[in-house]
Parts: sequence; structure tokens; C-alpha cells
Amino acid sequence: MPTSLILFGILTSAAVFAGVFVPIWAVFRFPVASEPPIHRRIAQAVGMDHETVFENPLMAPLMGLFLSIASQMNWPALRERIRRDLSAAGNPVGYSVDQYIALCLAASAVACVKAVLFSLLTMGGTGLFFALPFFAVTGFYLPLHTLSNAAAGRVMRIGKQVPYTLDLIALVIAAGASFTEAIETLIRDNPNDDLNQELSIVLSEIQFGATRANALSSMAHRIPLETLRSVVGAINQADQLGTPLAAILKVQAGMIRMHRSVRAEKLAASAGLRILVPTMIILVAIVALVFVPFVLAYFATGSIF
Repeated sequence: MPTSLILFGILTSAAVFAGVFVPIWAVFRFPVASEPPIHRRIAQAVGMDHETVFENPLMAPLMGLFLSIASQMNWPALRERIRRDLSAAGNPVGYSVDQYIALCLAASAVACVKAVLFSLLTMGGTGLFFALPFFAVTGFYLPLHTLSNAAAGRVMRIGKQVPYTLDLIALVIAAGASFTEAIETLIRDNPNDDLNQELSIVLSEIQFGATRANALSSMAHRIPLETLRSVVGAINQADQLGTPLAAILKVQAGMIRMHRSVRAEKLAASAGLRILVPTMIILVAIVALVFVPFVLAYFATGSIF
């Protein structure tokens, strides 16, 4: 056998071995952490511990690869957006920013694999390089869009619940309970409510040693809701001035309801102006439908009959 063929066979075998070994080594070189990271331990402390793909024995090596790549991605705007949306959405699983970026990378990789399979089955590989970037970007931003929608929906639900919760807290405080005891009562009665979940985090922070003002300010920072910020500011100011808290909460609940009524009246007043344009378009269409045949008949025959 010629020496060139032997050398070619050796190089081919080495290339095949490297092509199989390197991806496997790249995936499984990232060991599973022996203990949960700090954000997971906090989630366990507040009772929000859920197993994720990062703790799954089968998926952990592959997700460790994506997590290593995500930790090297220095996109401040993207990281701030994910951090804000995770906080607003409640983050029940306890994902960190790096972990959610890793999920986005995994979704992008899955979208690319689907694009390759779809292209090979339908077009025989034609146009793959044109479609692959589109699927990669779409797969990356789909989890971001889902997270933003979840955060917006949760903030809206919390905003609707604020005045009702303030009335309940004021009622319990007026009955002789403290602010902490009032929160505990609300959480015990309805632990699945979004606002009560945030109050549960506030209560946990207070039990961990934070002041009530700092714990409430942290909640206002997590939830981008102006009414919630004003309520927290009023509560903190009442603590400093010694104002009865129950009266302050009742006033804040009344102000929120009044603002909602004013906003509803503005929307109702603007609805008439918004409906005016489509009404005019429909009217013009009806007039054209009635008179255009007569005009066409006149130009065609000189008579409208």
C-alpha cells in the first residue's frame, strides 16, 4: 500500500476522532456544581425551590456549556433587561441572569438544529445559510419576549390588587395587629396571589434582619409600578413622622381608586375620538357604494338610468 494512502487514512481517522471527541469533551468538561449557587439558596430559603434543567443530571453538562458562554457575554443592556424582567415576573424558579441567557442560547441552538433539519428535508440544504441566522436570532429572543410578557402581566395583576390589599392591611391593623402580623394574615389566607408573594419576600427580608423600610423599598424596586412606589413612600414617611399607618393605607387606597376612575373617564372620552376615523371611513365607503354605479353609468351612457 502506498505511503500516501496510509498517511491519508491516518489523518482521516484523526480528523474523525477529533470531530467526535472534541464536542463530547467540550460538553462534559463542565462539572455539575456540588452545591446550589447563592440565588438558588435564597430561593430555597423563601420557599421557592424548584428543580431546573441546570440541576438535572442529564442536562446539566450541556447547560453548563451554555452557562459558561453566557457568563462571558458582556451586554449590560441585555443583562439589565433580564434582571428587571425576572424580578417583575417573580422568578419563581430562582434563575440568575447568566442562567436565563444560557436558556436563550439553548433555545437558539435548538432553533438552529430545527432549521438545519427542515432545510435538509425540504430544500436539500439549499438556502440553509440564509435561514440559519434568522432562526438563531429568533430562538434567542423568543425566551426574552416570553419573559417580558410574563413580567408585564404580573405587574398588571399586582396593580389591580394593590388597593384591595391596602384595605385589608388597614383593617387588620385597626383591629390591633402590627404591620408584620397583617402581612402574615394576608399571606396565610391567599399565598398564591402575586402581591402576597411579594409581601412574603418582604417578610422574609425582615426576618433576615432588614428594616421594614428597606424591605418595602426593595419590593418597589422589583415591581416597576408607580402606585406601589407611592404607597411604599407613604408607609416609610408614616414611620418617620409617627402617623397612624391604618389611616395612611386607607388614604392611599382611596387615591389609587380615584386615579383609576379619572383614567377610565379619560379613556372613555378619548374612545369617541378614536372611533370617529373608522366611522368616517365606513360612511365614505357606503356613499361610494351607493353613488359610484350611477356615476359610472352616466359616463358610459350619458344617463344614470
